[in-house]
Amino acid sequence: MSRVGVVVLLAACLAATGACVIPGSSARAAHSPAIGDTCLVGRWNLQESVNTDGYTFNNAPLRVAGLRGATMTFAVGGTGSEDFSESEPLLGTTADGGKLAITIRGSWTFRIKGTAGHYAETGNKTDLPTTATFNGKVVDYHSSYSPGNGSYSCSSSSLTMTTNDQVQTDSWSKG
Repeated sequence: MSRVGVVVLLAACLAATGACVIPGSSARAAHSPAIGDTCLVGRWNLQESVNTDGYTFNNAPLRVAGLRGATMTFAVGGTGSEDFSESEPLLGTTADGGKLAITIRGSWTFRIKGTAGHYAETGNKTDLPTTATFNGKVVDYHSSYSPGNGSYSCSSSSLTMTTNDQVQTDSWSKG
């Protein structure tokens, strides 16, 4: 078979199956999707986000948890988006017992690559519409999301992502 024929056959095979054996050899050409780990592909529903000290109130780090109902979608091409339009607030308690509730809305898009339990996101920092109350009174609060990296574990029904600095862990279910 001519070199051109092998190249055409290989390209057709990769397009159809993602992996091919080159005729006349034991060499295998594999197509790796842009996202890396295809377990990540799909729509995910946030069960809980726990952030130990990435949020602050009155210049003091604050543990917050919540955001149940946010959704995240990953495409095989490596694009990702997260939407907070239906999420519950993040809730935190200050050292003196004050109650902070942070409601985040809007969405952000980014690119993601997951390989061997590690993920890396790229894209732009995105400011998100945010309202907050402290002990029931509206306070000025600002939120933004930036691409990050960390570790993940994925199955057909669940995804857990933890940032490299171990500050935030998000638990997702497939949906």
